[in-house]
Amino acid sequence: MVGVTDLMKQQLITALFTLGLVIWTGAAQAVDCAAVRERFQCDASTKYPLHLSFDDGPAQQTTDVLKVLKKEKIPATFFAIARKVDCPEIAKRCQAEQHDSNVCIQRMTECKQRRKILRQIKQAGHMIGSHSYAHLHYSQVDAAARRADFKRSRQVLSPYFTTKIPLFRLPYGDGWFNRAERPEILKDLQALGFRHIAWAFSAFDWNKDNQRGDKILANVLSEVCKRKQGGIVLFHDGVEEQLHEGRLFTTTHLQDWVPSMRCVVDFKPLSFFEH
Repeated sequence: MVGVTDLMKQQLITALFTLGLVIWTGAAQAVDCAAVRERFQCDASTKYPLHLSFDDGPAQQTTDVLKVLKKEKIPATFFAIARKVDCPEIAKRCQAEQHDSNVCIQRMTECKQRRKILRQIKQAGHMIGSHSYAHLHYSQVDAAARRADFKRSRQVLSPYFTTKIPLFRLPYGDGWFNRAERPEILKDLQALGFRHIAWAFSAFDWNKDNQRGDKILANVLSEVCKRKQGGIVLFHDGVEEQLHEGRLFTTTHLQDWVPSMRCVVDFKPLSFFEH
């Protein structure tokens, strides 16, 4: 039989080993900011202002993004595709396509969940804007149809807007990148009372080639440090062609990227850049 003293020694050794493992694990997970700055050739004494923005939602996994933002105390802006929360239209199309009633019930349940997520975004204090009604290249859309989509997006998303003048971001940046050649697109937005919000950096997280390792993190920090400036960065919480499933690599790994980003950037609200 093991004596009481021997048993206590074993328990003490086990406790010390466990404590050491915890300390070692914490150290292993800590970010070496000097190494991060060296990797991306960043100024060691500068932190650049950065605002996170997310397109193509809301999606089921947007809640994962919200958890990270709450934990890290980071403000963000979400640009929502209006058709994803247009529940009456979703029900109408489902019935017209003669789907099984269970399919239609499921689609409506998911639509209501997405509406709830938009309310959660708003309640958390983040900004919400329109990403139009559909995710289209609007320079290739008939003018009347384009204006109808812009107007419909305002009607559907009006309960969720967070600013007096609602925010808008053009899908693909089409109408903003080529605004010199197609000025009528931004004029249509202005006529409907929108304010367009562009971006300075893209994470290119929609590209499957980037959805491995920390390539998405590298896309952001390499550009910030190269340009030596901050700005609004574009991520995606949703997938444009999917109603309910989100941009899984981004929503899953955002928490992993934030500590390294903090080595280089200072997260700011949208108002820091757009007054």
